[in-house]
Amino acid sequence: MGKRKEKIPPPGTSKDPTTNFYSRKKWRTVLLANVLELQGKELVPRGMQIIGNALTKNRHVVRLELAHNHIGDVGAIALADLLRRNETIQHVNLAQNDITDVGGIALASAFIPNVSPNGQAGQWNRTLFTLVLSANELGDATLLALSKAAACHRDLMRVDLSFNKIGPLGTKCLMRAMQRNPNCGYDLMGNQIGDEGTEYLCEAMKRFAGKSTTGLNLFRNDVRYRGCKAVGHLIENNEFIHNLSLHSNTLGLRGVQELRHHLTRAPNCLRSLNLSNCMLGDSGAAEIAAIIESDMPTLERLSVADNDMTDAGGVTIVKALMNNTSLITVDCSNNTFGAKTVEATMLLVEKAKVLKQLDFTNSIESGDMRRTLAFASSDADSLTVDVGEMQEDTYESIVQRIGEHMQLILDAEMEKAKSRKGKRKQKNVKGA
Repeated sequence: MGKRKEKIPPPGTSKDPTTNFYSRKKWRTVLLANVLELQGKELVPRGMQIIGNALTKNRHVVRLELAHNHIGDVGAIALADLLRRNETIQHVNLAQNDITDVGGIALASAFIPNVSPNGQAGQWNRTLFTLVLSANELGDATLLALSKAAACHRDLMRVDLSFNKIGPLGTKCLMRAMQRNPNCGYDLMGNQIGDEGTEYLCEAMKRFAGKSTTGLNLFRNDVRYRGCKAVGHLIENNEFIHNLSLHSNTLGLRGVQELRHHLTRAPNCLRSLNLSNCMLGDSGAAEIAAIIESDMPTLERLSVADNDMTDAGGVTIVKALMNNTSLITVDCSNNTFGAKTVEATMLLVEKAKVLKQLDFTNSIESGDMRRTLAFASSDADSLTVDVGEMQEDTYESIVQRIGEHMQLILDAEMEKAKSRKGKRKQKNVKGA
């Protein structure tokens, strides 16, 4: 005799530690809701098997939230089996679940038509719209499998693979996937696609991405000069991409020069540009100023925070903002600006009409300069300059400021005394 198949109990039995955080009665209630929220419940693989079995014929749950449950590959395989059978679930969140390529490929297989051993058509999912797999251990093999899944299941609209281990080979397979399913977007923040992967991705988006693809976020993906060139070619004459983020990449001067070249020479529809923490420095600030001075008609938000800019770079950017007629918010926080930038900003506060917010948080060390800007912007009609929290004066800082003020008075009195003494000597010489 063959081994009997294990009977999977319903969720909430007293002897099951993975799902007994709810009673069986409570489980019957929550399984009737449209959204099943089980984030951080430590389901582990066994709990996922039990819940997957309970949801197989469920017709109520549309959104399944399973983030941070350590279900691993075994749990992902159980969920893949659920997705093949369930016809109601439209959104699944599996973020932070220790899933590797084994589980990723299993999940992708749930969307690919198959044939059962007896020759009849098997079961596959046709209803899921969104799959979130961020912060797992997924690599190129998973993206390859999911790109094939998206090509088969054309209602799949979003795959979130941010903060995984996707490399350039993974993005290479997106060309065919976007050709077959142009409306599916891929979130790839915090991976390792580099310049090569960026080139593959941008080429696929340029040729096949649909109108629903309105943004490109390559946060922390080791993008450098070549990647910037590919992004620039993508943005040129593009009518759909509104938001571009290259936050925390090593663009440097060459990278931002390439971006400036493409952004200013051809029309685009960018509304938001994030170049924070891109190692731009003061030389890069000059390129940012050129972008600002080009007065791109749709660009409303710009961030160049954390870029090692000094007073020279700050002045360059502030002066460029004087004549810009489109930017509404500019983030220059976490740089190192001084008196010249503050002086230029005072003029900008008086002149600005469109610009509404300028963020200098943690960029101006002098408390007096921060106060000056804060008071000036508080009196302005339109522009607000954010200088961070104004620290309350301590006893030591008050004493220090009084001492500095008294020293200035003493120095002034000494100068007056010298001047009077000099005049008396001149009179004595004339009298003699």
